[in-house]
Amino acid sequence: MLELIDVCKRFGDQRVLQDVNLRFDAGERYAIMGPSGCGKTTLLSIAAGLILPDQGRVRSNRPLAFSAVFQENRLLEHLTATDNVRLVCRSQRQEIEALLARLGLEPDSLSKPVRAFSGGMKRRVALCRALMARYDVLLLDEPFKGLDADTREAVMALTRQITEGKTVLLVTHDPLEAGDFHRIWLSEGHVKTP
Repeated sequence: MLELIDVCKRFGDQRVLQDVNLRFDAGERYAIMGPSGCGKTTLLSIAAGLILPDQGRVRSNRPLAFSAVFQENRLLEHLTATDNVRLVCRSQRQEIEALLARLGLEPDSLSKPVRAFSGGMKRRVALCRALMARYDVLLLDEPFKGLDADTREAVMALTRQITEGKTVLLVTHDPLEAGDFHRIWLSEGHVKTP
């Protein structure tokens, strides 16, 4: 269980979050939706402890490990896809390469540094890394951006399958990506009832 209690956050004169109260239950998946600039990414960062709220607090019933796909891929460009994933998990090379293949990366691409990859390929490496890390809570900040329609659909389905029964906070603008996740609507820094 993870809770945000009376969380407020400003950046300079801009109020991003105001009196946000949310509870994320273990094993449930949530889609955080709303217009650009409404505080979705900030909410994820506060939940993970990457930034502190100006007011309020984050509470959990035990220490939590987080894994994340950020809006930027944050890959080491000189490393291969497999080596980027191995930096954050203890999985064997074969397990990593098997998931990369399920995410649509061709075997011959796995020996190349990721700087040679397209944006969509890099995105799938970032997603593989997050999915294979050990975590209590998975944070996905627009994880399917940059993927063509067919690849996006397949990667979304695989992600739903892998995260079944896990705690996931997904930031998206797309109701299709939200699927059957519990939906949370943010607008002007406040949680809104859908």
